[in-house]
Amino acid sequence: MLRAASLLTACAAMALAGCAARPGTGIATMSTAVPATSALVLPAPGTLSIVGVIQRQYTNAIEQQIALSASAATPGQNFLSIQAFGPAQTVAMPGGALAFKPVRHSAIRGEIAAHFSGRRLSISPNFVRNGYGPFGYAYGRGAGDDGCLYGWQQIRSDVIERDRMRDLGMIQIRLRVCQAGASEKELVELMYGYTVVGGFSGATWNPYGTPASVDSRIGGGEPLRVAVEEKAPVTVVTTRQHVPVTRRSAERRPARQADAADTGDAVVVPSPAGGASASDDEAVVVPSPACVAGASGSATCN
Repeated sequence: MLRAASLLTACAAMALAGCAARPGTGIATMSTAVPATSALVLPAPGTLSIVGVIQRQYTNAIEQQIALSASAATPGQNFLSIQAFGPAQTVAMPGGALAFKPVRHSAIRGEIAAHFSGRRLSISPNFVRNGYGPFGYAYGRGAGDDGCLYGWQQIRSDVIERDRMRDLGMIQIRLRVCQAGASEKELVELMYGYTVVGGFSGATWNPYGTPASVDSRIGGGEPLRVAVEEKAPVTVVTTRQHVPVTRRSAERRPARQADAADTGDAVVVPSPAGGASASDDEAVVVPSPACVAGASGSATCN
């Protein structure tokens, strides 16, 4: 009995030791899908929607590729990716350490070739900057009338601030997008509009550096008033539009010949037989148009 009890105690101890030593299940190198609400960076509001989020855990960073909606004929997935360096959450089997790669044009050209196979995008020489600092982009045409853009940004504090063992966080952003009929200006706006919503807490891992100072005129000093231009009231006078009315003129009636009864004269018309001269005694008397013949043949004149 004593031997059996000792054996059971030893087995129980071994079992407890085994449970304590087991790291738990996990995937070392493959990515995992996380909800869209767990995305560390969001696209510009009212532009592209999030289709899915793929996350990979490292010992020193978290990497996410956020798939975005697309309306294009160019092959490839639109995405917004982020690499956030810092004290990542410990998992059972992290995917090793993620190497930080500074932005270099040679590496960027390789990324463009990988994400836009067979397409030519030109790197813009313009200096542009969003709310997080300077960024770069390349633009070109895709299949059909597609416009394509590849943007990149490195968010990192200044060297002086990092030497003081603070602001050690680093963020890498990439944007790949093709849209039907999109112009360069429209696609660059996506680089201005995205928002980083995740990161590591604490001043030690702040990737943004020291915030810019606030304007001294705000919150004190002389009052600031809005310059409102006074405008004279505008009086609107409504007038009725005169539309000329064309009246139909009365039909012209034939001139009324003088009535023999009114004037006492008769109109002498030559005889239809012809040959009569003005000296002949025979004459035809034509009644006035106002005369109306009666049933008996007599004429009545007004």
